[in-house]
Amino acid sequence: MKRGFAGLVLALLLSALMVVPVFAGGGSEKPSGSGEMTAPTTSTGKVKISVLRPGDEQKVAAFLKPAVAKFMEKNPDIEVEPIFESWGGWIQKYTTLFAADTQPDVVFWWDNKQKDVSAKNRLVPLDKYVDASVFKAIPQSIWDLVSIGGDAHYYVPSSVDPFVLYYNKDVFRQAGLDPEKPPKTWDEFLAYAKAIKEKTGLPGVGVPAQTGVNTLQEFVAQFIDQSTGTDMLDEKNKPIFNNAKGLEAMQFLQKLWPYIQPSPTDYGRGQLRPLIRDGKLGMILEGPWAIPTLTEKFGDNLDASPIGFAPPPLGPNGQKIDWAGTNGWIATRQSTAVQSGKMISFLMSPEELYNHHVAYGSVPMLPSELDQKYYQYNYWKTFYTINTQYKLIGMIGKYHPTPNAFYDELEAVWQAFMFGQLDAKQALDLAEQKVNSINARQGIKY
Repeated sequence: MKRGFAGLVLALLLSALMVVPVFAGGGSEKPSGSGEMTAPTTSTGKVKISVLRPGDEQKVAAFLKPAVAKFMEKNPDIEVEPIFESWGGWIQKYTTLFAADTQPDVVFWWDNKQKDVSAKNRLVPLDKYVDASVFKAIPQSIWDLVSIGGDAHYYVPSSVDPFVLYYNKDVFRQAGLDPEKPPKTWDEFLAYAKAIKEKTGLPGVGVPAQTGVNTLQEFVAQFIDQSTGTDMLDEKNKPIFNNAKGLEAMQFLQKLWPYIQPSPTDYGRGQLRPLIRDGKLGMILEGPWAIPTLTEKFGDNLDASPIGFAPPPLGPNGQKIDWAGTNGWIATRQSTAVQSGKMISFLMSPEELYNHHVAYGSVPMLPSELDQKYYQYNYWKTFYTINTQYKLIGMIGKYHPTPNAFYDELEAVWQAFMFGQLDAKQALDLAEQKVNSINARQGIKY
């Protein structure tokens, strides 16, 4: 049957429409294998990206707004929108945003969430988008910390903050201890804690065990990791801490518990910092996050203060191993990967990395930072030495789809152990059971 002219025109129009790809917004993804996507543009033709560094807005803005302005001046074809969100708010909403593909293009991320089920399919391999000089400048010890295997980099570490031993020199003197000779081994650490408790009545060691903040996991992991020489889970998420070396660490902690602060679950890191500052506590293991509490009272030159800094005491094997917390940058959308890579390269430049570290009191990562005024003091060099010369082990679960689950479920185990409701072996056994249950729920098999 012959078609009329109007029917022929309608058919041609419909055919043309069928071959035009339709995207729901500039950030939407093409189906797998369809190649690069078109980046979203503004009315002026600029490519627009957004960047999020979670945290206190006033502090974030002081660093991020000038950085964004400088970046856009150097890259007039890119418009950058800074996003401000607290860590708590971001933690609550990131899974929903990633599911809807409405997350920022560039995000300051956690090293142990590189395989987080909510985000792993959004992470862009950065090797061809971020300047090669960025990768080369980062110390190998830090790459070893954040690596999840394979050749591609999906994450660029920007802040790496290890534990050091803070101690109050005045408390040491009261206990008859030499303030210029902090403990170097577990045995000395225990002996110093005991002396402080018995001779001054003050707690020898502060342990951040406050319910719900999940920092007790990191304190316990410090000793397990030092003793076993490895992370608590292997690359298949199998628990590898319930062994003779793990038990050695737990038995040491069991000896330490009598000398920590009373009512330990009332204290997080924030509550322990004023105690070490004011001479009401002997020692803590902390990252650089305690420094603002100290400099507020003593000024920037903490080398001249009553607070001492030393590498963490080492276990019986003598290996230089330390726990470290780290965050870094990810790109989350292929359509803006080029522009996001440029933004990350800029944020990781020596000048901007230094500005970021100063804004947050983070440990210097590059040798050039030690030449800057802010890092002139010896206590910063203690942190830097650990970052570059120690084996660093970070947050549990970097190979896992739900790493937060370990923090939530292991906290109660370590608290029960600390209160004497479980002995060292029982605590290890229960912790292993908890890990296996979490993995079973995810269908993980070893």
